[in-house]
Amino acid sequence: MKSIITLAILFLSVGIFAQTTFGEIKGKVRDSSTNELLPFVNVWVEANGNKIGAVTDLDGKYTIKPLNAGKYSVHASFVGYRTTVITNVVVKPDQITFADEIALNEQGGEILPPIEIEATTKLIEAETHNKVSINSKAIMTSPVKQNINKLAGATGSVQVSEDGNEVYFRGSRNGDVIYLVDGVKIQGARPTIPSAGIQSLSVYSGGLPAKYGDTMGGVIVVETKSYFDMYYESLGSR
Repeated sequence: MKSIITLAILFLSVGIFAQTTFGEIKGKVRDSSTNELLPFVNVWVEANGNKIGAVTDLDGKYTIKPLNAGKYSVHASFVGYRTTVITNVVVKPDQITFADEIALNEQGGEILPPIEIEATTKLIEAETHNKVSINSKAIMTSPVKQNINKLAGATGSVQVSEDGNEVYFRGSRNGDVIYLVDGVKIQGARPTIPSAGIQSLSVYSGGLPAKYGDTMGGVIVVETKSYFDMYYESLGSR
């Protein structure tokens, strides 16, 4: 019985730790006619049927977090104004997405449908580091896609041995590398992941974020595809 409880706690801990890599959305809300920033506006996104949101502060600013990587529609509603929706807002791990500034129009006497706007967003790193990333499309066309270390070497940030088993960051010893797969830390041993299941690979070769711990080398971060990512890809390939 104790062993079953211990295993359950272990799997729960790993599941929670694996979800520590998130992004966020920031922005402002204004009155479209007066251009004044609006406080106390409800702003939210929907994820897996749940609403994740915030209320604008006195300067009309909002922050929505934590959010898994993906595309979202940002909704903004306020009494006396038409609801406005910004679609296709892209969120990436460890990055802040600045959505378009939302301009609300007064409702008037007639109840009108929400206003939808296509997003023109920009991403910034939450912190500044020596980081290089490659996405799933680049990975699938790479001749070294079967080896995590060689993929990291293809970014030009690290030196990798010919067999792909050794990685050297800035002259550090082999083994001074931390792998993170969906937030789960793996020290030293190279993880083996099917290339078709990798969403993105990032290499930190300097100025490491504190959350990744202390290492004399660098960090290789792997984000895998979700079930839904792979399902929709399979539909597109038909």
